[in-house]
Amino acid sequence: MLCYITVRITLHRAITRQKIFKTLLERKTREIKQKNEELEKNDLIKTRLISIISHDLVSPLKFIHLTSKNLLENKYEMSAPLQDEMLFEISNSSKELELLSTNILNWIKYQNDNRRMKKEEFDLYEMVNQIFSIFQGLARQKRIEFVNSVNSGLIVYQYMEPVRIVLYNLILNALNFTEKGHITISGGKTEKGILIKVRDEGIGMTPEQINNIMSEHFIVSSATVDNRKGNGLGYLIIKDLLKLVDAKFVIKSQKNKGTMVSIFLPL
Repeated sequence: MLCYITVRITLHRAITRQKIFKTLLERKTREIKQKNEELEKNDLIKTRLISIISHDLVSPLKFIHLTSKNLLENKYEMSAPLQDEMLFEISNSSKELELLSTNILNWIKYQNDNRRMKKEEFDLYEMVNQIFSIFQGLARQKRIEFVNSVNSGLIVYQYMEPVRIVLYNLILNALNFTEKGHITISGGKTEKGILIKVRDEGIGMTPEQINNIMSEHFIVSSATVDNRKGNGLGYLIIKDLLKLVDAKFVIKSQKNKGTMVSIFLPL
């Protein structure tokens, strides 16, 4: 009898140790899986950053360097109007770098899954006006008129900063691909959320270009149009942030007639 009890106790201890070992093994397996996922994500971020830097940062830096060098070396032979034109181009490229750098920082800031966010109330009409004011100088240069058709006093309860960055990028994209005309933002409440539409009168996109943007395998450089800058990174940020706040977006476009991007923000 004593032998039987001893065997039972030993067996029970062995089973308990096995369960503990199994629990520890499962925990370690989950930790390793999580670490691998983090490494894969970090590798993807690094790859995307390399693509952005090589495609959108290096070109304007080269242009500024070559143009300023040419201006310094030949300023006495150049006419005043030509010097003014070159300085104007340097100023434009510098502004382009400023906007792009801001965008890269915005994107990196929200790559951390542990970033704490909370919803808050904000006036969408006023937010659109504030973003328009950032680009007012560039809009005047391109003979573009901003139109804010958001319902006046529309209060939205959402993640304010991600929404602001998304609208910032949509307006920047519209400016990049519109030579003159109007850029209009409208917004209002529906039964299930907030619907925002950003419409331009620019060069538009083909179905293939839209499919590239909407694809799960979206690559920054593949989304550019006519070698213009900003569209690829802009839509990368838009997709990442809208996913973060559980929002959806749709692109409708026609070549040489413009683009409309519709965003649905859930309540």
